[in-house]
Amino acid sequence: MTATIKLPRMLWETANTEPAYDVEGVVVSEILDDLFRQAPGLRNHIIEETGIVRPHVSIFVDGFQSDLDTSVGEGSEIRVLHAVSGG
Repeated sequence: MTATIKLPRMLWETANTEPAYDVEGVVVSEILDDLFRQAPGLRNHIIEETGIVRPHVSIFVDGFQSDLDTSVGEGSEIRVLHAVSGG
């Protein structure tokens, strides 16, 4: 399935990548694998070394919070969001 993944400005500026990518996959983990093939510098910002999504990162598919096993439909929009903290 072809989908679009959109990244927050802080992430794409930090990693010096594009703000959005057309990606292929049927579940979120496959979508992320395709994203990392296109923009390898993003992997460490989204995924931990153990292969799980970093605690401060949320992934949404068509507006619903998702995990790595969530199915992705043709034309879905995936958004990666980073938590912001400080004070």
